[in-house]
Amino acid sequence: MKRAKKWIGALAAAVVVLVVLVVVLVGLFGNHAVKAGIEKAGRYALKVGVHLDSAALSLFGGTLTLDSLVIDNPEGYQHPTLLTLEQGFVAVDTGSLLSDTVEIEKIQLDNITLTLEQKGLTSNLQEVLNNLPVSDAPSEPDQKPGKNLKIKELHINGVRVNAKLLPLPGRADTVSLRLSPITLRDIGTDEPIDTVQLTGVVLAAIAGGIVEQGKDMLPTDMLNTLGQSAARIGQELLQEGLNIGTKLLEGTGTLGKDILDSAGDIGKDAGEAIRGIFQRKED
Repeated sequence: MKRAKKWIGALAAAVVVLVVLVVVLVGLFGNHAVKAGIEKAGRYALKVGVHLDSAALSLFGGTLTLDSLVIDNPEGYQHPTLLTLEQGFVAVDTGSLLSDTVEIEKIQLDNITLTLEQKGLTSNLQEVLNNLPVSDAPSEPDQKPGKNLKIKELHINGVRVNAKLLPLPGRADTVSLRLSPITLRDIGTDEPIDTVQLTGVVLAAIAGGIVEQGKDMLPTDMLNTLGQSAARIGQELLQEGLNIGTKLLEGTGTLGKDILDSAGDIGKDAGEAIRGIFQRKED
């Protein structure tokens, strides 16, 4: 009996030491690994540099906080950055972390600054949207696919757009927009999405906000070509049977409808962009 008690006590002590060791290792290496993973995934998806200042992961709390994310501009543009994100917050079901599909309760992206640069009939945002592949398929046969995601709510708040336009007589060459908050629900509930597709959803939603709120301030050609790029993402996701948010909650609440209603003013392709992004695939 005494030997059994000693064995149980030793086992309990070993478990405590192991737990403490895991916590210490996560504290030392976990945040760095998450930061490196986000930067690598971003570079793969967008084909431009992605830099994250810090990431704070709490396994026990099921949260991830991101500080100061920067997405570089494609080559050939004057401004060094396309987008900066001040802070991101993710709440995840910790029980799903070891499964093939990670269930995320909420993603909140706060205070985004996007520099939209016009170059001929294209723009930096359009080029990055065109870089996005259909899915996060492994580029090599021995490369393992990434985790699948199901997201209950995605909030995009405080988006400021600084548009740098080609100089034309009688028109300002710099236009600033503040987008209304965007909220998407039930992303990937019909079929889980991957990290690349999620990146496409976020950028396409921001592009949709620019198309809607910039229709009286930005060149029609820019809005049309930007809408075409966003439409490609929405259509490809719908062809794969993915529900990427059939309702917009809170904030504007009418983003998709307003853009569809204004399609006649800004061009058919811009309207089709949001038709592909925010409408559910019909059975």
